[in-house]
Amino acid sequence: MAGRPPIDLNQKVRELLVHTVPLRFGIDAPIRNFEERTNACFNLIKYIDDHISAQSVYRASYDLHRSLLDRMVLVSLVEAFERFIKESAVVCVDAIAPFTIDDRFDKFTPTGGSLAAQFKARSVGKAMCESDTWLSNQTINERFRFILKPHFGDPWEYVFPNERQNPASERDRASTLAILWQVRHNITHNTGILTDNDARRLTLMVKTEIASGKILSPNLSDLRYVKRFLVETANHTNNRIGLRLAELLTERYQDDATLFVPQELADSISGSFQQSLTINGFAGSVNA
Repeated sequence: MAGRPPIDLNQKVRELLVHTVPLRFGIDAPIRNFEERTNACFNLIKYIDDHISAQSVYRASYDLHRSLLDRMVLVSLVEAFERFIKESAVVCVDAIAPFTIDDRFDKFTPTGGSLAAQFKARSVGKAMCESDTWLSNQTINERFRFILKPHFGDPWEYVFPNERQNPASERDRASTLAILWQVRHNITHNTGILTDNDARRLTLMVKTEIASGKILSPNLSDLRYVKRFLVETANHTNNRIGLRLAELLTERYQDDATLFVPQELADSISGSFQQSLTINGFAGSVNA
């Protein structure tokens, strides 16, 4: 009797790259994409709850696997927010890049290889933003402050300021987001185990003692609050960035009215930010 043929594991791992499904949403409206991604996370939980009764299975096993699922969902929520920020930056860069030649994109350091990889997309924003991570308030601040700065003048305000930066009204939101960035890092790199370093960092952030040597085990209420916080933060940030982009494009149009047709660009960015934005008095249509 012949034995089983050997399996080429190197090839099998490579084959996973062709196991794909069509993208349900694109980059045209980052805030809508974010909402769909976060809703998908909770639809997963609902599906499990609807089809598995905790009373009909071995409780200890259920709790163990459900804790793993909840950590995965928590990471997915934070990663969806990162993707929202990145897609928003792409929209901003694509909107302003054709009409400026200053240093606002110097905070990005795309390599020749990453630029070549994005050639097919024909998007300056994707070339600048897609290959980088956006996983800290500092990184997001540095990039958006320069992307959206006036044509002549200082950088724009901080998107997520620390306790010494402005606007002061955004500091609490930024502080909470910083905690979620760290939690995402912990789960991704330490599988949720609170190392001494993780516990010390989080203790300083929340100003409450966080014990090391344990594993994060968020419950459904935790996830709901995280989602609610991120949804509110995404919507608020979407409004701020959209309004500033429209303001900046108005400045550029007033400097040179031959640069673009304001109604067309207003319609474009209004669709991307899912709110009516005005460029030099021309109000954009969300559904244009």
